[in-house]
Amino acid sequence: MSARAPHRSGLRPRLSPGRAGARAFTLVELIVVMVLLLIVASMVAPRMASFYQGRALNSEARRLLSLMHYAQSRAVAEGNPVVVWIDAAKATYGVEVQAGHESSDEHRDLSYTADPSITFEVPAVAEVPVSEDGDEAFGLPEGLASVRFNPDGNFDEVSVSRIILRQGTQGALELAPKPNRLSYEIRPVAPQSP
Repeated sequence: MSARAPHRSGLRPRLSPGRAGARAFTLVELIVVMVLLLIVASMVAPRMASFYQGRALNSEARRLLSLMHYAQSRAVAEGNPVVVWIDAAKATYGVEVQAGHESSDEHRDLSYTADPSITFEVPAVAEVPVSEDGDEAFGLPEGLASVRFNPDGNFDEVSVSRIILRQGTQGALELAPKPNRLSYEIRPVAPQSP
């Protein structure tokens, strides 16, 4: 009996064990894919920058509104007037118990510095009511715009009526009293004309 050699017709040549069934990309294919990704990224990047700028403006407005709600709640809880102050020149703002009143915890006064790209505009109060004693501004930070929340939760008439936050010429948001004058809300402002 003679030993027969196996018939190899139709069989593929054997590959080395490390390359069995493996296929690879060529260097040219990898470079083409990288160039396409670079082109797409360069077209999307300018749009993403304006998206992040808008987020910074929105985030700062929400933080200031949250601080207003905190001050209002604190005034009611402690039974003392609480002041939210805004220093537009330094782009800072904060909350403190009105001067002349004692707080249960003096270490709860807060202050924040806004994102460097954001500016504040605080229009002057149009008509400040004057009492017999002339003490409307008593206890308010001197030279700073402010909103004073009274122990009943309302803000008084000497409080600023609008706080505008701008980020370049892209747009702006304002914090203004709601129509029922019980709290503040965020509203969009039309962009500045050049």
